[in-house]
Amino acid sequence: MKSILEFAARHVEPSLKRSLAIKLLARGVDRGKVGTCLGISPALLTRYIKGGWGLHDFTRIKDVDERLDKLAGEVASGRKCGLDAYTELLNLTFYVLYKKYACGIHYVATRGVNPAKCNACPALFGKLFE
Repeated sequence: MKSILEFAARHVEPSLKRSLAIKLLARGVDRGKVGTCLGISPALLTRYIKGGWGLHDFTRIKDVDERLDKLAGEVASGRKCGLDAYTELLNLTFYVLYKKYACGIHYVATRGVNPAKCNACPALFGKLFE
C-alpha cells in the first residue's frame, strides 16, 4: 500500500492547486501572480489549465468548493500568497483526506485500500478539524 501522504501529494494536492489556479484566473488574476502565489512554474500552470495535471475535480463537493473560493478571494486580494497560500492548500488537502472525499480515487490508484474498511485518514487528520 502506498503512503497516504504520497497519494495526497500525487493526486489530491495537485488537483486542489489546479482548481485554485483556475478560480484565480477566472477572477482575472494575472498568470504571473498565480504562479508566484501558488509556487508553480508557467509550464505547470499551463498544464493545469489544459488538464494535464491535477485531474480530480473536488469542486463538485460543496464544502471543498466553498473553501477553494474563500482561498481564491484571499489570494486575489493579496491577503494570502506564497507560504500562507500553500499552508491553506495543505490544510484543505488534509481536510479532503479527513472527510474521506478521496477514498475512491485512492482505491482506483492503488487497489490496496478498501474505502469501506479504512479509517486511517479520519484517525490521522481528525484532530485538525474537530
